[in-house]
Amino acid sequence: MQEYILIIILLVLFLSVILATRYLNKPVKILFTVYYLALGALFVIVKERINNASDTTAAPNVNWIVNNEWVADIRHLLFVPMVGLLIYLLYKGYTDPKGPWKRSNILGVTIPLAALLAALYFLFSYTYGYHF
Repeated sequence: MQEYILIIILLVLFLSVILATRYLNKPVKILFTVYYLALGALFVIVKERINNASDTTAAPNVNWIVNNEWVADIRHLLFVPMVGLLIYLLYKGYTDPKGPWKRSNILGVTIPLAALLAALYFLFSYTYGYHF
């Protein structure tokens, strides 16, 4: 289970953003929560099947390719909705006149947030995809 600590950290970060925002209503929060929890469980189950299949086959290159394709699919399913949601939340925070954030704060958060997401994207790819 220690192998999957990064996916757990990503899910906790993503779900904390989703559940802490005030710009999403409750059904949308529930939808995102179910989506990310199901995606995390599916990732672990299929990754374990790929790892177990690599012990029994004679061609490890095939399993390496399957693993990389699976990680790429999950990576996009994890990060693309979150990037879209963060863009929406930044826009809503920027246009909300009653919000606790000033417009300069939103702009100051965007660059570090983009750098953090890029680093997590790379780290997820490297941790689960490139070495097998």
